[in-house]
Amino acid sequence: MTHLTEQFHIPREYHAACSRILELGQRHLRRLLKEEYWRDRHLEAIQSRDSNDHTYVRDDEYEPFEDTDAYLYNRFKRCIYHRVTRILKAHREKYRAFQFIVETVEERKIRRVGWQQLRSRLFDSGDSPYIQWSNIETVVEQLNNHYDRNGRFPEAYTDLVDCPQPDDTVPFGPDSRGDIHEVQAADGEVVVMLKAPDSLSPNSYADWTEHEIRFPAHQRFNEMLEAGELKAPTLHSSEYGYTLDVPVDVPETSVDTTSDRVLAVDLGVKKQATAVVLDGSEDGKDESQIAPPNFVDHHAKDKLFRVKADAEGIDSRLAELRQQGKSHTEQFAHLLSEYRRTRRKERRLRDQIQHDVANQLVWLAAVHECETIVLESLGQFEAEETGGVTAWSISTWAHGKLLERLRYKGDLLGLDVETVNPWGTSRYCPRCGERGKTVKAPTDHTELRNGGHFYCPSCEYECDRDVVGAVNVGRKHLSGSRMETANPCVYTARGNHASFPSRPTCERVRSEAGTEDSETVSVPGVQSAANSEQDPASGRQTRLSEYRSSSLTTTRSRAEEGLQQNQSRKTGLRCPSGSITRQCLLVSTNDSHEVLPNPAEN
Repeated sequence: MTHLTEQFHIPREYHAACSRILELGQRHLRRLLKEEYWRDRHLEAIQSRDSNDHTYVRDDEYEPFEDTDAYLYNRFKRCIYHRVTRILKAHREKYRAFQFIVETVEERKIRRVGWQQLRSRLFDSGDSPYIQWSNIETVVEQLNNHYDRNGRFPEAYTDLVDCPQPDDTVPFGPDSRGDIHEVQAADGEVVVMLKAPDSLSPNSYADWTEHEIRFPAHQRFNEMLEAGELKAPTLHSSEYGYTLDVPVDVPETSVDTTSDRVLAVDLGVKKQATAVVLDGSEDGKDESQIAPPNFVDHHAKDKLFRVKADAEGIDSRLAELRQQGKSHTEQFAHLLSEYRRTRRKERRLRDQIQHDVANQLVWLAAVHECETIVLESLGQFEAEETGGVTAWSISTWAHGKLLERLRYKGDLLGLDVETVNPWGTSRYCPRCGERGKTVKAPTDHTELRNGGHFYCPSCEYECDRDVVGAVNVGRKHLSGSRMETANPCVYTARGNHASFPSRPTCERVRSEAGTEDSETVSVPGVQSAANSEQDPASGRQTRLSEYRSSSLTTTRSRAEEGLQQNQSRKTGLRCPSGSITRQCLLVSTNDSHEVLPNPAEN
């Protein structure tokens, strides 16, 4: 089953009751963390615990409410147990990073030698744990600051990091008896019953009042209910006051997949994502790229940069007014309101980009029957690899919640999402496995660190740098090894591939001259890529075509064996909003089946 969540904003008349629920929960949550659970022994115990979140505190020897006079429902206590465990789990990775660092380096400020020791053990040692590089950077900075203040490292992680201050959230658990909450859907409405304390020190059950809140349910939520089941909601504060997240469990939908076929993704700046489909062999010794790469680009990217620049400009003006002692003026209040509005707009754009890019990647994986989507773990990029606008750009759609959204969207179709260490993915040739270089352009092989084109002096293979990165991400995943020892990848072209059309309709027919499984895409007025100027060995192509791909949520058209397009009276054949995918052919041959040489066989 998969969780799909819908948000309902609480009417203002119930805000006081919601405030008391959250305040009472926060009071006891902070008390439990401070008195008992913010300890290294609990962080260690939670490492391998995968059972229900509330049971860790419930089954502990410590009695969390033994000295509490307030009357609290057991279901309300369960909400607090749940939050305690979630907070501990949120620090598991950094706790592991802390242990890894103090075991690896000497007790002194971590500088060049210390960083080299950490990199060597993390990337070169076969028994090192998997830890995101971003967590190591964060903990190292905290350790250095602690060393500057105290002249030593802390004895425990909880001495290094202050006790967390949790946000205003109450995750309700299953409540079949309706002790503190109940959610029902009927007649186009969602009816929520919440019990809230009349004060922050309720003496008995009589001091808890039941509140019935009704929300209109729109068509999309009703469709979710028809296919799934309502689950326990979560109450939290938001920019709208208070919001109730209502999840629905829906059955997982599976798609046809091919064993050991992956969609390898390289995340970038000019192109949000470059995706390549790779096939692994049964013996694990050969990989092949079976389709041209896809470049995912979002139409709102430039707008996001402009909005960010606007917000930074307003922030600079606010800083000037503060220095001038005008932070109490009406002008300052107006600019502050504008700054917050611009940041909210930036956040909405970023979320939309992440959703659309995730939708596009999942759609590509489903169309190509991939069983796994593989991305580079950008958390392990070293600090000097990226910086400034580039680092912010990648983090906008890579860090954020893209991986999380990819995983839950992939779960809807039964697809796995995994990550690999990105080290070396843009440096090694996917054809011969030797180290290459990035150059200025296909016609200028002058080495340029930030160049967009890749050239291999050993075998003279050259290609777009992002495509090389995507292919190598897939190689590392399929080989399960380091970049230097990953198996070279070959390109397999079946049939005479035509350039992809600018319009979405095309007729897919069987190739008369090819093998049994060969196909050709016949498009009126489109020249075959096999006849265009192209070097089959290097994959260079003089002209790239592009097309708008369909949305993941649209239905397939039986006539075209593709995805049905949305119609609009104003735009005619309308493409869905979101990302634009450009698909270009790296290698094309007139033969029905050609494989580039595999150096591993020589």
